[in-house]
Amino acid sequence: MAPAPWNICVKVGRLSRQRWGVIGLAIALVVVKLWAIAHLPIHASLARHDNLRYIIRASQLLDPDVPYDGLVLARQPGYPTFIVASYLLGLPLRFAQELLYLAAGLFLALSLQRWLQSARATGLFLILYTLAPFSYHWNRQTLQEVLYLPLTAAILGTCLNLLQDYQYPRRVLLNALTLGILGAGFWNTRPEGIWIVPVIALCYGYIALKQSCFASRTRFTTFAAASLLTVAPGVVLTSFIAGMTYLDYGLYHTYDLKAPGLRAAYSSLQRVAPERQRPQITVPAATRAEIYAVSPSFRRLAPHLEIPADEGWRAASCGLGVCDDYAAGIFFWAVRDAVEAEGFYQSAPKTEAFYQQIAREVNGACERNWLDCQPQTIVSFIPSLTGDLVMPWLRRSAELGYQLTRSSLVLRLDSGLEDIELRERYYRQITREAADFIEVRSLPANQLKDALITAVSKLYQWLFPVLLGLAVLGWIWGGLRVSQGLLIGAGMLLWCILVRVLLVAYIDVTSWSVGAGDRYLRPVLPAFWLLMVIGLELGMRRWQQRKPPQL
Repeated sequence: MAPAPWNICVKVGRLSRQRWGVIGLAIALVVVKLWAIAHLPIHASLARHDNLRYIIRASQLLDPDVPYDGLVLARQPGYPTFIVASYLLGLPLRFAQELLYLAAGLFLALSLQRWLQSARATGLFLILYTLAPFSYHWNRQTLQEVLYLPLTAAILGTCLNLLQDYQYPRRVLLNALTLGILGAGFWNTRPEGIWIVPVIALCYGYIALKQSCFASRTRFTTFAAASLLTVAPGVVLTSFIAGMTYLDYGLYHTYDLKAPGLRAAYSSLQRVAPERQRPQITVPAATRAEIYAVSPSFRRLAPHLEIPADEGWRAASCGLGVCDDYAAGIFFWAVRDAVEAEGFYQSAPKTEAFYQQIAREVNGACERNWLDCQPQTIVSFIPSLTGDLVMPWLRRSAELGYQLTRSSLVLRLDSGLEDIELRERYYRQITREAADFIEVRSLPANQLKDALITAVSKLYQWLFPVLLGLAVLGWIWGGLRVSQGLLIGAGMLLWCILVRVLLVAYIDVTSWSVGAGDRYLRPVLPAFWLLMVIGLELGMRRWQQRKPPQL
């Protein structure tokens, strides 16, 4: 029997009210959050190769005549471009970053609402996302991770939409194009963007199986077109940036970590004496000494590399727990600075030629058996995972997985470096933020805001473990009755978290200590929160469906 028309109208009306209720809650949370953070300044830093580097590079993008040096192409272009876009739009950087964070959260929440059809779950996700204590500090930094988290959230939202719309070709193509545009920005924001590919591949793999794409020419064409739309924007954007870099500096790459000369030189150094390598040290001092003996070009760098432990990059390495040598992730920067100190960063072709010369000399010594070397690999900056590191890697993965459950709970309201001269010189113009923030922060109204943020965050910190525990119980109690689509979506979210945690743990045991790992783990917090609210929703549904006791 067909459902009565008025029943259909009632259901549609209920869904409409739920959707508008979610949007109303989202608007309220956005307004409150923007009001609460309006007085908080950008978190200034002196990190010349990191935080401050993005600010300087953004300013350079507005200048057509920036000379080539050792740092001009040291970082990927995604975040500096975002800073410039914020500046050109007349938005303070801290406001633009918070707005992007909130917009991505709203997009993901609406995707969740379409997928789960639960206003309470969507509303809870919005609250967890918007009021997370860490966000009051996170969105004021000048780091590429500020983009990475909302981009990850938006990619996950688009993947959920793809899973929801796989039966509708036009929607599939639109979602694929959206995913491609987001992926293009994602790929040019941090160097390890490859980690998101398994997540997208899982999504497309499910669609291919569900639609039997290879059994129908029409379905195969749609699937192939969607795949192309997902990949093409990244290829086009990356090629465009590389082309502009070539016109400016004669190097066809988005940043110089991708340059063939640097990759070849670093790969050749890592080949030598692999038995001497130990966790987090890929080119130890004894290996460098042997390379100096056979490579005149690399020997020129010795005065800049062999320095006391309390100086330069050796001191930075000690800060990461490796004091007797260079940590792998630090050694890369030490080599770059040594090459610049020798005067080879005057032009990109000259830099490339010097790095290629090092590679030829070291590889030639390997071929002549002057050095004990392992075979060349196609990956230049990724240390190998030896058998003795497998257990530390897995153990560190478990530790970082646990840390992820606490990563959103840290509240920091400090202003960072309060050097007014530094802020005037580097930050004030490009971030559109006055340097007199100290006086503004001391106003009674803003002190009240700080107190309010602290109170709400303490409540969040208290309730979060309770909700997490209930979510786990919800998955245990209601997880056996979930639909296939819900299970695939949850599997995609879990896969996203797992891939990221394993990657960060791999970096930790092979290259440098990531400490608590918050900086690298937080981009997957949206996936973690989604799994939480889904578990809570499953528990609530199972509770509502329980049978009343028999009298």
